[in-house]
Amino acid sequence: MDASPRTIVKISGPADILGVVPHRVGFHPAESIVVVCLHGQRRRDGLLMRLDLGPPEHDDVVARDLATKAAHVKATGVVLVCYTESGSDAEALPRRHLIDGLRQRLASHDIDVVEALLVHRGRWWSYICDEPSCCPPDGTRLPVGLTPAAAHYAAEMVADGAVVLSDRDELASSIAPPRDRAGEAVRAGALLRAEQEVLAVLETDGMDALRTRTVDLLRSLVARWADGSRELSPDDAARVNVGLGVKDARDEAATLLLDADREVLLALLAALARQADLSQAAPVCTVLAWVAYANGQGALANVAVERALDADPGYEMARLIEDAMARMIEPSAIRAVTRDVRRDLRSAEEDPAGEGSPGSSGPRRRRR
Repeated sequence: MDASPRTIVKISGPADILGVVPHRVGFHPAESIVVVCLHGQRRRDGLLMRLDLGPPEHDDVVARDLATKAAHVKATGVVLVCYTESGSDAEALPRRHLIDGLRQRLASHDIDVVEALLVHRGRWWSYICDEPSCCPPDGTRLPVGLTPAAAHYAAEMVADGAVVLSDRDELASSIAPPRDRAGEAVRAGALLRAEQEVLAVLETDGMDALRTRTVDLLRSLVARWADGSRELSPDDAARVNVGLGVKDARDEAATLLLDADREVLLALLAALARQADLSQAAPVCTVLAWVAYANGQGALANVAVERALDADPGYEMARLIEDAMARMIEPSAIRAVTRDVRRDLRSAEEDPAGEGSPGSSGPRRRRR
């Protein structure tokens, strides 16, 4: 299989697969089932699904759901990896019932299972191969280092600014403010100053000026980060985070994924999220989720949406992203919507009264 839609690396065996999966997920999976969807004769990989392992009595439901989603994205093949520390080495391979049920469900959709692996207590096994020469019954010790193919893929990801975290909790923590009183005091002071500046801009120049000011600052930060100067002052972070409370500023910020290096943009948005306390978290985390989803980084999109909805359970755009992920909307569709949003924003700038240009169907509709 090919390792990524962006980075082409030939993956030829279990050790390659196990080296690449944590980079695709963004953290080292634990007590998880991972499904990598493959497409076409060259088996290019696409959607990656990861679920926490539930109680065995739910395996049939999980198998049906995962197979249905793989069919929805038109997968022609899959790679399955089960990560668990449960079960004893003396028994049959742990969670075989889940894997067998999933294989049956996938077969009913004409989806080929290329490989199905178990990672358990420092070793790996294949659920579908029992040839001792390649898959010994006592398993194979996990490699200490990466295979050449996995190392090449990892190097490409690191060059783009990606890291592999230890688990999902660490991923969620990577976009949350650190818990220290000194940092909280600094962020509170920066927030107060930013709110005062915003009020002054609104009183003198209006909402459009605030939107322009916010997006211009964000663009300048993206350019600075792309040049390697990855500094973010509390005041600049607060200015952006407060300004993104304006819907059009938030929407235009999301369209930056069409121009900016997405990994740079994601890194900056994550840094902004780390400096956003509860009152400002929903907009910036929603933009982060949007860009992550468009970039195929589902795990990051999930934790960003969760933080946005923790801050504001009724935040509509976050709910829309949550629904899109549940319905397995392709990242390419998110990018297409982003282009439409930018076109709407540009049309609104040319027609500020919102009455529509000649031949248009009517006034511009506000997005929420």
